[in-house]
Amino acid sequence: MDLFTAHTLLVEHPGGFRRALWRTTYDVSVYDEHDRLLATVVERSGPGAAALVRATGWSGHTSFDLRVVSSDGHDLLGIRKGFSLGNAKVAVTGGTGTALGSLTRHGRSDVALTDAVGTPLGTLGGVGSLRTGALAKRDGHRVRRDVLTLRPDLGSPTRALAIAAALAWDIVHGRGTTRPSGSAWPAG
Repeated sequence: MDLFTAHTLLVEHPGGFRRALWRTTYDVSVYDEHDRLLATVVERSGPGAAALVRATGWSGHTSFDLRVVSSDGHDLLGIRKGFSLGNAKVAVTGGTGTALGSLTRHGRSDVALTDAVGTPLGTLGGVGSLRTGALAKRDGHRVRRDVLTLRPDLGSPTRALAIAAALAWDIVHGRGTTRPSGSAWPAG
């Protein structure tokens, strides 16, 4: 089982009060429903001069260049958003840099998926479900856990774009690193 074949993904953001207030870099870990680490999401380079802005409510307007890496070190996806003041388009590439498509916010709680040539593929809510904001513990530390469940019949690139939407939910929705999504609910 890997990132692209798992039925359910647990997307975990570092938690705790200080992290919520001062988080300036975007990083998440992705597990399957059996708690096996499938991938990590890290920024290609730190925020640099944008670090001060990222510590404010304007974090979601800064640019992000994320790298999704498998547990054995292989690049799986690239997720990139430039500086924006409104509804930004987030570009998604495969592990080799091939364009897969883009993501845009669709209403208050969904993401529109578009392939590399601009054909709409639907919304994240139409191809699966994402519950954001669960409070959980991983290795004795608090985490915010988002749970993504995808339909098993999804093909490429829809599955990869839906996964990218869940991994970069806060970025697609303009929240960045300091304004977590969802409401707090205990992870089951």
